[in-house]
Amino acid sequence: MTHLTSDELIDAVEGALGSARHAHLEACPACRREVDHLTATLRDARAVAIPEPSPLFWQHFSNRVRTAMAGEPSAAPWPLWLRWPVLTPLAALGLLVVALITAVPQRRPVVLPVAANDVTPTPGEQEAENADDSAWAFIVESIGPLDVETAQEAGIAASPGEAERVALHLSDAEQAELVRLLQQELTRSGS
Repeated sequence: MTHLTSDELIDAVEGALGSARHAHLEACPACRREVDHLTATLRDARAVAIPEPSPLFWQHFSNRVRTAMAGEPSAAPWPLWLRWPVLTPLAALGLLVVALITAVPQRRPVVLPVAANDVTPTPGEQEAENADDSAWAFIVESIGPLDVETAQEAGIAASPGEAERVALHLSDAEQAELVRLLQQELTRSGS
């Protein structure tokens, strides 16, 4: 078994040593000598009378400390705004901003397809559409017919304000066609 550590020796002097280690203390003369030596030292220290300082000592103590500190060179050559009491809250604020930016989901625009007969594309747009027709045909073929309710159940619905955002990005010809379709729908519904 190993000898008592310094913490265990102090516990032995104070009478707080565990029973297993106390058995070692009873059997080990070296540890017993250390405990006896510490006990004697503590008894001698308690026997010494400590004189009370004069009343002037406490009155002048803070002045002496202040004077000594004023004569010392500054420990940190940094400006006040680069010290821990200022930088810690700023760092915490920065971490909070980064956490919020990464945690809050970004809204991605939903692009809804426009049927070919709804809008008359310009010649440049027609060429771009023809290039994407094969890809679009594959997607339409894979998904099949998709009504609004099915799209909403699948989570493919437009978010609030999306129609307004898309309407603002329409070309002049597309805007004219949208107005015509809306007027046609209003006259058909009798509003």
